Amino acid sequence: MTDKNILPAGFESLEPFVEYWAGETNDIRWDRRSRASMPDIQAFYDAMLARAEDAIQHLEKFPLGDMPPAEERLFCLTLSLVHASIAVELHEQPRAIDSPFPHGLHVTRGPWPHGGGMGQSA
Repeated sequence: MTDKNILPAGFESLEPFVEYWAGETNDIRWDRRSRASMPDIQAFYDAMLARAEDAIQHLEKFPLGDMPPAEERLFCLTLSLVHASIAVELHEQPRAIDSPFPHGLHVTRGPWPHGGGMGQSA
């Protein structure tokens, strides 16, 4: 697999979501969910949920922190599914009711390699 592959073979149907949803940190993924429209969140959620089990099985073949670039992007999409599911299954809108946006709380450290805040590494 080369860097030219956006996602691993078999996951091409998810490629339209990579640019927006494959954020590298928790803060980026939260911000993207918070700014997205519900139709966009729902489209990503539906597409990713349908492939989530396959994605996880594929990703388990690679060590965390040492994945090829295509797998790294698929991993970030899988993490973004968690954010999308909050909007779809819990809030039924991009952000929690009565929550300020943007807020001043930023995750500066988190589970390596994709936990830290925007522009920061954990």
